[in-house]
Amino acid sequence: MRIFALLTLVFSAAAGGGQKHWSYVAPTSPVLPVVRDASWGSNPIDRFVLAALDGAGLLPQGRADPARLLRRLHLDLVGLPPSIAETDAFLADPSQEHFSRIVDRLLTRPGFGEKWAIGWLDLARYADSDGYQRDGFRNVWPFRDWVIEALNADMPFDQFTIEQLAGDLLPRATPSQIIATGFHRGPILNLEAGTDAEEDRIKQVVDRVNTTGTVWLGTSLTCAQCHDHKHDPFSINEYYALAAFFNNTQQEGKRTEVNGAGMKYTGPDIDVSLTGDEKRRRAELQVQLESAKLQFITKIEELCQELPGKELVRLKKDAPKTLALISQEERNFKEAMTIKTALFKKGEEAKVLGKLEQQVNRHAKGIKKSAFQIGFTSRVMKEVDKPRQTFVLKRGNFLTPGQEVKAATPSMLHRFPEGAPRNRLGLAQWIVSRENPLTARVAVNRIWAELFGRGLVMTMDDFGRKGAKPTHPALLDWLAVTFRDDDSWSMKRIIRRIVLSATYRQSAVVDSDRRAMDPGNAFYARGPRQRLVAELVRDNALCISGLLSKKMYGPPVRPVQPAKVWRVIGSVDNTYYLSKGEDLYRRGVYTLWRRSAHYPSFANFDAPNRGACTVSRQSSNTPLQALTLMNDPVYVEMARAFAGRIQQETVTMDATRRLAHAFRLALCRNPRGDELELLRKIYFTSLDTEGSEAEAWFDVATTLLNLHETITK
Repeated sequence: MRIFALLTLVFSAAAGGGQKHWSYVAPTSPVLPVVRDASWGSNPIDRFVLAALDGAGLLPQGRADPARLLRRLHLDLVGLPPSIAETDAFLADPSQEHFSRIVDRLLTRPGFGEKWAIGWLDLARYADSDGYQRDGFRNVWPFRDWVIEALNADMPFDQFTIEQLAGDLLPRATPSQIIATGFHRGPILNLEAGTDAEEDRIKQVVDRVNTTGTVWLGTSLTCAQCHDHKHDPFSINEYYALAAFFNNTQQEGKRTEVNGAGMKYTGPDIDVSLTGDEKRRRAELQVQLESAKLQFITKIEELCQELPGKELVRLKKDAPKTLALISQEERNFKEAMTIKTALFKKGEEAKVLGKLEQQVNRHAKGIKKSAFQIGFTSRVMKEVDKPRQTFVLKRGNFLTPGQEVKAATPSMLHRFPEGAPRNRLGLAQWIVSRENPLTARVAVNRIWAELFGRGLVMTMDDFGRKGAKPTHPALLDWLAVTFRDDDSWSMKRIIRRIVLSATYRQSAVVDSDRRAMDPGNAFYARGPRQRLVAELVRDNALCISGLLSKKMYGPPVRPVQPAKVWRVIGSVDNTYYLSKGEDLYRRGVYTLWRRSAHYPSFANFDAPNRGACTVSRQSSNTPLQALTLMNDPVYVEMARAFAGRIQQETVTMDATRRLAHAFRLALCRNPRGDELELLRKIYFTSLDTEGSEAEAWFDVATTLLNLHETITK
C-alpha cells in the first residue's frame, strides 16, 4: 500500500499536483547577471551568455573575420550571400555602427520573408498536394505568399497568430485574413476510393490540435489523444475540449455516390484575384484553344459541303443536332466531333481532322495545366452553420465516442480570456494573451535556433517535463518578455537584437581543447556554424552562378529535375510540366512541393515531405548530397553559368586574380595561399587536358560550388 501511495504521489506531481513546471510559470524580466568582464558584449544577451561562460570556465571567441561574418548575416537574414561590392564596403569599415546599418538594410529586403518563410511553412505542413498514394494537387500557394508578405511587413506575432488560426472569424475579415487560415488547411487529405470521410475528418482535427500545441505551446499533446498525458498536466478530456475548437470546420472530402467508393474534394476555398500578367496569360491560352477549335469546325464544315446528298440525309436522321452546325447557326466543337465520328472514321479526311483534333487537345491540356498553375482559389478554414457535438474518443478511436465535451483550454494554464468567443478566434486570443507562459518563450526559442543551430531549449517541440531544460533560463525569459512587451511582438526587432549581440558575432573557429569542453556549443562560446537548409543550398548556388531570378510570389514552379521521379498512375495527371524562362531559376520557396515525391535535391538535403508539422529539420551527411551537387542537371547548369560569369567579369585579370575573384564570388572571403594553389592546379590541369578555357573554368566552378564551406554558414 505504501508503494502504491508513493507511486500515486509521483504521478500526481507529474500531472501538475506538485510544484508547477518552469514552463507553465509566466516569464518575468530577470535582473542582468554580474560578469567578470562587463566590457565584452553589446547588449543584455551577452551578459546572460557571459555569465554562463564564467560558470563553465570558458572564454568567448573573438569576433569573426569580417567577410565570414557578413556572409553569415546575409545567409541568416535573406538566405543569399553578399556581393563582392558589399563585402568590400564592409571590409573597408567593419565597425559595429556599419554592421548595424547593414542589419537594418537587410531586414527591409524582400528576401527576408522568402528566407524566414521556409521554417514557418514546415510548421504549417505547407504542400501543393494532398498526400497519400493519389496525392492530387491542391491550391494553397496564396497562403505561402501571405506568409512571405506578413514576414516582410513585420506583422506582430500576435496578429500573425490570430489571422492564421482564425482570420475568417475576425469582424469584417478581409480576403487576406481569410487566406491566412490556410495554415490549418495543411493536413493531408485522403481522397482515395474507399476512404471513410468522417474518419479522415477526425484525423485532420487531431492534426490541428497537435500542430497548435507544437507551434505555439511547445507542447506534445499527442499522448492525450488516447489517454491522460503520462508526464504533462493534460487529460484526455482537455485534449478533446481543445479539439472542439477545430471540430466545426467544413467537411473536405465526400463520397461521389451514396453507395459508391469514389471520393471528391468538397472543402472551403476562397477566390483569389489574378494579377494582370496572369489574366493576360490565361486569356492568351483561351484564345489559342478557341482558335484551334474553330479550325477543326471549319474543316468539318468544308468536308460536309463536299459530301453526297444521301450522306447529309443520313446525318440529319442520325444526328439532327448537327444541322445547326452545318448551317453555321451554331459552331459547336462537340457536335463537330459527333460528325467526325459518324462520317470521317478513316481515309485522308480522318488524318487531317485527327491532326486538328490533336491541336485542340494540346491547347485544352495547356488550359488544364494553367488552371492549377495560375489558380483561382486557395484553401481556407470555414465554420459550419450548425456546430457539431464533440466527444472524447476512447483510445482515440472515432468509432467509440465517450463523454461529450465543450470547447475549453487546459486548466493547468492561464484562464480563457473573459468575453472571448468559444471558437478558434477565442482560442487564438488565449494563445497570445499576456498571461500565456509558453507562446513567447516558444517563439523566441525557435528564432534563436534558426540563428544558432540549436535552441536554448533543445527540444523545441516539447517544453514539458520530458523535454530538455533551458541551457540559459534567464536569457530565455528575458528574450520572451522583451519580444512580447518591449518589441510588441515584432519578429524583426528581436532578430535584430540577437544578430547585433557579441555572442552572434563570434568566430566559429575553435581549437580542439575548447571543442572538447563544449562539443555542442551549448554555452555559445563560439559563433554558429551549420549547413544551409535544402532550399538555401540551391538558392545560394543560383545566386553565385548569376542565374537567380528575383521574381516573387505566384503559383509554384517546376524547375528541372531528373526524369521519371513522378510515377504516372491513378486519376491524377502526374506529368511533370517543366516551367519555362526565369521560373526555372526562382528561389526554392516557390518550388512545387509534392508530398509523395518532393523536389529530389531538396529530399537529398533533408527537406521534409511536410506530411506533418516539422519543428526542426534533420541534417545528415550522405553520398547522395555530394552526388547531387556534382551530377544533378540543375547544378551542372549552374556550374556552367558560374564559369561563364567568371570569364565575363575577369577578362582583364591574370589567372591568379581571376581565380581569387571566383573564390570570392562563392565564399566572399579571399582565398588562403594553399587554397589558391589548389585552384591553380585544377585550372591548369584541366586547361592542359581539355584544351578549352571554358572547360577549365567549368571545373573550377564545379569545385567551388561543391565545397563544404559553400553550403555552410
